[in-house]
Amino acid sequence: MSTITQVGSYAKYLGLVRNLTAGQQKVDDLSQQLTTGKKSVDLNAYGAETQKLLELRAELVKRDNYVQQIDTALPRVKASDVVLDQLEKMATDWQSNNLMPFQPGPPSITSPFNAKPDAMSVTVDPDKSKLTQNARYTVTAVPSQNGENGTFDITVSDGLGGKSTRTLNLKTVPPNDGGGYNFAITGGPGEGAVLNLNFDKLQAASSSSFTVTWPQADQTRERVEGALRDIRQMLNERFGDRYLFAGSRYSTEPVGDLLAQKQTSKVTFNGPMTEKDDYYELKVGGHIISCMNNGTSLDVFIDGQIPQSPTPPSYTIPSGVASTVNVASAIAQTMASAIQFGNLNLPMIVSQANGIITMVGNDPGKPFDVTARVQNRTTIENTASTPTSSPATLPSIDPVTLLPVPGTPQIDSFSLNGVNVDIGDTFEFTVAVGDPDDPYNQKHYNEYPHEPRDLPPYREYTVRYTVTEKDYNPPNNVMDVTQVAAKLREQFGKLDPAPPITIGGVGPAIELTSTNTLDPNHPTRQQLFSTSAKVINGSIENTVTVATLPPEADPITDIPYVNPPDLPFYDNEYLTKRQNAKAFDKAAVTADDGFSLTYGVTSDDRAFQKLITAFRMARVAASNPGKYEEYIGKSRELMAQAKDEVRSVHAKVASDLSTLEQKSSAHKDAMATVTERVAKIEGIDETEVAARLRASMNALEAAYTVAGQTQKLSLLNYIA
Repeated sequence: MSTITQVGSYAKYLGLVRNLTAGQQKVDDLSQQLTTGKKSVDLNAYGAETQKLLELRAELVKRDNYVQQIDTALPRVKASDVVLDQLEKMATDWQSNNLMPFQPGPPSITSPFNAKPDAMSVTVDPDKSKLTQNARYTVTAVPSQNGENGTFDITVSDGLGGKSTRTLNLKTVPPNDGGGYNFAITGGPGEGAVLNLNFDKLQAASSSSFTVTWPQADQTRERVEGALRDIRQMLNERFGDRYLFAGSRYSTEPVGDLLAQKQTSKVTFNGPMTEKDDYYELKVGGHIISCMNNGTSLDVFIDGQIPQSPTPPSYTIPSGVASTVNVASAIAQTMASAIQFGNLNLPMIVSQANGIITMVGNDPGKPFDVTARVQNRTTIENTASTPTSSPATLPSIDPVTLLPVPGTPQIDSFSLNGVNVDIGDTFEFTVAVGDPDDPYNQKHYNEYPHEPRDLPPYREYTVRYTVTEKDYNPPNNVMDVTQVAAKLREQFGKLDPAPPITIGGVGPAIELTSTNTLDPNHPTRQQLFSTSAKVINGSIENTVTVATLPPEADPITDIPYVNPPDLPFYDNEYLTKRQNAKAFDKAAVTADDGFSLTYGVTSDDRAFQKLITAFRMARVAASNPGKYEEYIGKSRELMAQAKDEVRSVHAKVASDLSTLEQKSSAHKDAMATVTERVAKIEGIDETEVAARLRASMNALEAAYTVAGQTQKLSLLNYIA
């Protein structure tokens, strides 16, 4: 074979290879067109329409970017819209009388617990009382330092920092306040309350207590607190990776506890005086502060140890006052000083005034536990023996001497039993002359018409002596029943008019002797007088009341709205930052050419501030029934304003939602049009391309068949 022939055959071979490659490329191009639906992925293939295609593609990308931004913002705006709808409905519902009544409802007063009913029995007249505060009232009675014996100092405390004291003697001072005695409370949040008390008995030292509540107001407060918890949860709504109402503080929960406040607790020592061996204990912040009256001073202990350094101010009982000392100026002061000077590092400010320790927490929402108790010294129980009587006798004739023998007087005697006495103990006896069932002896005269009508009318002579602090202390030292018996004899001698009886006796014994003997003109009479005696053991039972004050509202005339960058009090960062402009930032979305929309609401919006203030003021009203109408009126006013402002904010959000939806829809419609125009340029006829692909594949298959037949040909063969 010649060289030229060999070269020609090889050229044919190379041409076959080129044909196979071109056929394969054509099949690939047609397959790609059928798969992509486009004529070509190479812009050069579109010739004069290339620039137009580029512009259409750019518009698609731009509008798709707008849609993606809108799709990111739209769910957040929808979520905000739902929350605002609930808040607006809440503000509307709370203006109804069912949820926020105009009146606090009637108060409920527990029956007074009278510690010693024989000593003091108290009742409350709610119709004549002005009750302004949920409180536990304690009424204490002790012998007065001034006034005649039988006069008592009555102190009423409400356990919240308020007290009232009056001096009463039921024998000499009748009620002069229109029935009952009025006690006007001063001090503390309950100031202005007036309690109308009736004293069925007031004969010895004792105490009574009762509680005043407003059930309907309490129910309102519970509903309000539930609403505030719901508001907090709504404003802390989280959507995806951020809090909806936190501004640009995406990962910070914006709203703190809307019920939080600085706890204010008051420890009220009820009782006018402390006596030797009285023990007081106060537990706060894990520490125990105790105080014991040892008779000469008040011993203070902190957690069972005597404070060393710094040493708290001590209290020494002045000489000459035995073991009694005023609680207000001693116990409360001493225990408060122990807290202040004991390096206890308690998170509170402690102060004392008028026998009341006040504890105010340093931070809102950080409560502390306070408990207290009093262990009073053992009370001495004295008694009076049952009087014995030696009857009087009629005059007679001595049968031996035949001389007249005078009649003998009636002698009654009894004794006071016991050794020592307590301040506030009352001892009394009553001598009754005549017949209580026949005061004017009419029955007797009718039964014995021949007897002279000269019998004395029925009359009682009562002598009562109450051991007072003044008598108990030097120089009087009335500390046992012997001295009390002497006081009773002294009191009896001062009766005016004087009874027809003389008094005597030695030590604790009292002897009563009639000044007359039996009258022969009234032979049926066997007794000239009758005697009864009793002891009313008083009790200076000191008690202690621990109460946490109800929430206080912002001043009605000065609503503390804040503007950026200041944070409202309920913001979680208020205590740490006080200012943060990020809290007021709102998100923005570019929704179209030259159109950017700021959307969303922040938790510090003025509408929310007003809504929260309205609910907090309603809470204060329900917690302070005496000021209910004043605060509930302002709460209603703020609630109406808050509803309008929330509605306005809601309208803006709803408008933004509608705008974004419209923009999204417009972009999608425009994208459909552009896509259609792009398709007209890039698009193919699938039937035509499929037919061409089939033809090309058939041609390629034939070419491969020919190539297969010549597969043995090679350059070496031609050269050989």
